[in-house]
Amino acid sequence: MQISVKSNVTEIAKTLDRKYKKQIPFAASQALNDVARSASIENNKQTTNEFKGGATPYTKRAFKYKKTNKRELAAEVFIDPRTHKYMEFMIQGGTRFPNNKAILTSTYKSKLNKYGNFTKATLSRMLDDKSKFFKGVPKGQPYAGEGIWERYGRSKNYPNGRRIRKVGAYIEKAHYRPEFPFGSHTEGVVFSRNKGFGEAFRKRLDAAVRTAR
Repeated sequence: MQISVKSNVTEIAKTLDRKYKKQIPFAASQALNDVARSASIENNKQTTNEFKGGATPYTKRAFKYKKTNKRELAAEVFIDPRTHKYMEFMIQGGTRFPNNKAILTSTYKSKLNKYGNFTKATLSRMLDDKSKFFKGVPKGQPYAGEGIWERYGRSKNYPNGRRIRKVGAYIEKAHYRPEFPFGSHTEGVVFSRNKGFGEAFRKRLDAAVRTAR
């Protein structure tokens, strides 16, 4: 998404003497950098509030910003490449397809961390412990679906367990609804009365004019 603040600059420029107007590009670039930084901080802060169970440390640092200069005048708030794949679906929604054959999702029997995810340690344990877990479709249950299954109900007579439960499901694609309002959070910062671009531009312009030769 793109947000234009051209009208803010135009309105303020009308009130300036000609000799000070040459400070506008520099002040505008500084103000854009200020607001882009604030927008990235605000979006990172909101990840804790928007996601159930909170946000992972990576997610709390998902949003970065790129500075502008007085020739370009276009700052950018973007998603860290390390979190881009899943954050893009959280922001825009859509359908995710697997990189390999299938996507592993949780079931109500899954053991997840406090963020609602499988940890690498948990996945390794399930896939490595062949005596307690197996991957695939249970024999005689073709409609149970492919997944990771846990054997339980062990006893002396049933050392491998009497029952099984699905602790991970393999699916062909995953559908997402937009959950994170990146656009509204960013606009809220840009057009904030006290901390938005308008106020930042005025402060940066005042400073530029005072130090102008």
